Amino acid sequence: GQRTVLVGPNGAGKSTLLKILAGVVHPQKGVRELGHNTKAGYYSQYRVDMLQPGRTVLEEALDTPERITEQSIRTLLGAFLFRGDDVFKKTAVLSGGEKSRLALVKLLLQPPNLLLMDEPTTHLDIPSIDALLEALRQFTGTLIFISHDVYFIRQLSNHVVRVDAGRLTHFPGGYQYYLDKTAAASPQ
Repeated sequence: GQRTVLVGPNGAGKSTLLKILAGVVHPQKGVRELGHNTKAGYYSQYRVDMLQPGRTVLEEALDTPERITEQSIRTLLGAFLFRGDDVFKKTAVLSGGEKSRLALVKLLLQPPNLLLMDEPTTHLDIPSIDALLEALRQFTGTLIFISHDVYFIRQLSNHVVRVDAGRLTHFPGGYQYYLDKTAAASPQ
């Protein structure tokens, strides 16, 4: 699928653009128009706050509208390092990283066809980042994400959009293609 990273200076509007696409923020001008049958899913730190503290990791993961077997859910939880008795921990006692991983599991269990992610690797360790990369490589929909993690960007993106003061510039290649094009445009 299309895996687009949004790049640009701080304050350029990357997070705002994602929130508009997600329908979390309404544009001041113009309209947000998604394609036919497009279902957007938005991951940011706020998703972590939607976890219910009284539930266990497994109960939280089992709470999906899709019919998914407990075995598949446990496999995905295992890929995100929730193994053995970890699945019986209450979400209230999870660390920031564990909460991030659980929120990602919940999103990946019912993947939309337009996945919008703002800094998904924050609080994740290397094995969790690799598990996320593996899951996102198998994702067949459209992914638009923001990240400061160059390893993650290089591994995942096949399209770059530069956001600068509300202007968008498309680069139809991965991150190295973007770097090569922008270096050629502005010799030092």
